Amino acid sequence: MLDEILQHNQQFVKNQRPPQIASAPRKHTAIVTCMDCRLVRMFEDALGLERGDVLELRTAGATISEPEREHQQNDLIRSIAGGVYLLGVREVLVIGHTECGLTKINPISLSASMQALGVDPQRLIEQEGLGSIEKLMQWMGAFHDVHLNVQEVVEVIRKSPYLPRIPVHGLVIDINTGELTVVDRDTRAA
Repeated sequence: MLDEILQHNQQFVKNQRPPQIASAPRKHTAIVTCMDCRLVRMFEDALGLERGDVLELRTAGATISEPEREHQQNDLIRSIAGGVYLLGVREVLVIGHTECGLTKINPISLSASMQALGVDPQRLIEQEGLGSIEKLMQWMGAFHDVHLNVQEVVEVIRKSPYLPRIPVHGLVIDINTGELTVVDRDTRAA
């Protein structure tokens, strides 16, 4: 894959001259979404976004894992803070999606996959003091309901002491149609 990407990049650089744009997002917005490969290109098209419009922050499941929610010192909060304080972000959208893989984590298949790739899940659980496979799944960010997960992530961001009071909204995008559903429209004044 690396060689394929490098070859494509040589052709791109030879044939393209992307316009120079500022690093601050034109729409003063950060969007938290999932890393799911099915969102590549479809996501921006469905939202009408162009290069330079927003900061896109991608995590597995557009989530903050349960163990990281309490302390609010995780990479997602840090990235949003950087966008707010350094790049002028004044609004955040958390956009989960239907059919998210984190809603389908099975402890047996997770353990089997880890073992097949040389990681002993039980040893990891003991070594990191997780206590159980369920806690390992929580660490990975597993959840059952995408709408509820989006709402919970929105609340963590809103309550973070590292962030000022700015609007934080929650939505879910249909992975097959691109249709957005509003889960939580922030009506608080900034």
